Parts: sequence; structure tokens; C-alpha cells
Amino acid sequence: MKFPLRSTVQIGKYVASQQRKGERYPLVLMLEPTLACNIACIGCGKIREYESNKARLTVDECIDAGAQCPAPVVSICGGEPLVYKGIEDVVAGMLDLGKNIDLCTNALRLEQYLDVFKPSHRMTFVVHLDGMREIHDYICDYPGLWDVAVDAIKKARKAGFRVSTNTTIFKETSVDDVLEMMGYLTNEVGIDGMLIAPGYQYSQIDPALTMTRAEHEEKFRIIRKVARQRNYRWLATPIYQEFLTGERKLKCAPWGSITRNPYGWKGPCYLLTDGIFPTYDALLNGMEWEDYGPGNDPRCEHCAIHSGFEPSAAYEAAGSLREGARSMAWTLTG
Repeated sequence: MKFPLRSTVQIGKYVASQQRKGERYPLVLMLEPTLACNIACIGCGKIREYESNKARLTVDECIDAGAQCPAPVVSICGGEPLVYKGIEDVVAGMLDLGKNIDLCTNALRLEQYLDVFKPSHRMTFVVHLDGMREIHDYICDYPGLWDVAVDAIKKARKAGFRVSTNTTIFKETSVDDVLEMMGYLTNEVGIDGMLIAPGYQYSQIDPALTMTRAEHEEKFRIIRKVARQRNYRWLATPIYQEFLTGERKLKCAPWGSITRNPYGWKGPCYLLTDGIFPTYDALLNGMEWEDYGPGNDPRCEHCAIHSGFEPSAAYEAAGSLREGARSMAWTLTG
């Protein structure tokens, strides 16, 4: 299975109950306890969006965000969560709330936290890995980081933790490098899964780094074909894969991944900030969600990031018996 059975059943029940209500609902809470980071990736808009990265949430504010937002999955991101003092208390609080946790990290501090956390089917370390050694260290502007990250992944897997990776593909990223990484992580490391999405042009990113929709679709057609042939553990649902390769149109569902950071509840999405709200309910009711996505906002035109379109794929699967069965079959394999 691509995901633990108990988590899959829990999320499935949540989706079914929410679908019956016929209202917008989130699948993921993107929680940023801190905006501070111990590296400065050249493709990161976060370090350009905010003048200061010193702002942080308290542990109680983090856990309250989990209580306010019904999403069954919490992606603890940032910033670098492992530089946040009290991260272990945030994780414990989310587990007490019954959440499934993706703890995103560049892995510089991961090894020292393997004795702090306990392995759980409801917690996954998601390690930032933008390709093999040369391209990853270039994108992160940190020579030697690839070796640190891969070593930490291996040690975390040996200690019994679930570990996946998150890769952003840029214009300079070669498809061959991505495929080499996928093969290495699947066959040599034994990774639990890989998230892979295209970088795209929005207000804080250098346009020389990013791709148009046509450019990323060309790359993902190759990635999809080879990943299928070689059974690489790519964590992209069938509908989302078809969207990435240009075989299918999807509307963005920015409310599917709700962001809470030190400034408040942020809308419309993880990357764009057009509003900050005091509560989850205020955000959900305060944004004009129909104004966003390709065809609606020029900033969104070439976006295909999973935080906006994987929820849209999940909503389509939940609304169709055929697509639901296909998605379930995909979840249960590999």
C-alpha cells in the first residue's frame, strides 16, 4: 500500500462525510510554526515574501489550528520545522487530535530528532530533495546537503520511521536526473514515496527558474511513462498525473490545503497571499475562491502544484464511482 491502511480508512471516512454536506472542505492543513530556515533555496518564495522570518506561532496556537481546521492531514512546513523550539510538542498535540502528520524538513537536523520522535503510522518525515546531488545542492545553494539528507533518510528508515520526499522540478532540472533520483530512492533507499511537482512562476520566483504549462507537461509525460514501467513509488494520484501530463483539465481547489502561519490564516493558498484572517472559519468564508486558478488569475496560469490540484483530484474521485474505484486501486498497490 502507498499509505497506511488505518490512515487511508480514516481519511476516506472523512471525505465521504464531507461530500454528503455538499460544502467546501479541506484535506490538508499547511501549518507553518515558523518562517525561519537554516538554508536559503534559490527557488523558495517564502524567504522573499516576508521581510522578517523571526515570527513564530506558539505551541498552543499550532495545536489550536489543528482543532479549528477539520482536515485529517497536517503538513508541518515553513520555514524549517526542525529549527522550531517545541516541534515535538506540536507533533504530540496533533497526534492527540487524531491527525496524520507530514513533517517537512531539509534534513539538516533530522538525525538528531530521531531519538525525540517515535515511529508512528500517522507521522511521515517528508524530506526536501530536488534531484540527485548536483542539482539538489545547486537549488538549495548548500554544497553537501544531498549527502546529509540521504544519510538522514536512511537512518530514519532504519529506525522505523515512514519517510517520503518532496521534489520541485525547475526549468534547469533534467528529466534524466529526476528519473535517476526516483530509481535510487525506490531501489536503493526503500523510500515510502515521492511527491514530485513542477515549480512555476509567481510573484516571488525568478522566471528563469520556472516552466510554462507546456514545458512541465512535456517533462511529466516522460516521468509518468518511466515511473509506471519501473514501478517507482511516485505519490501522485491517477487524476493528478493526468493533469500534470496535459491529458486532463482540473480546476484549482485552494481551500483543499488551508495555510496557517505566524501572521494568521492565509489565503488563497500556500504560495499566494491576498488575505490574512483571524480564524479558519473567517478564511473559509472570507475568500472569493472562484477568482483563483488557471483562467481566473494570471498568477495561477502555469501552476500545477499538488497543494492546489491534488485536493481537486481527490474531490473528483470522491464524486465518481469509477474514479473513486480507480483511485482506491492505485492506493492499494505498490
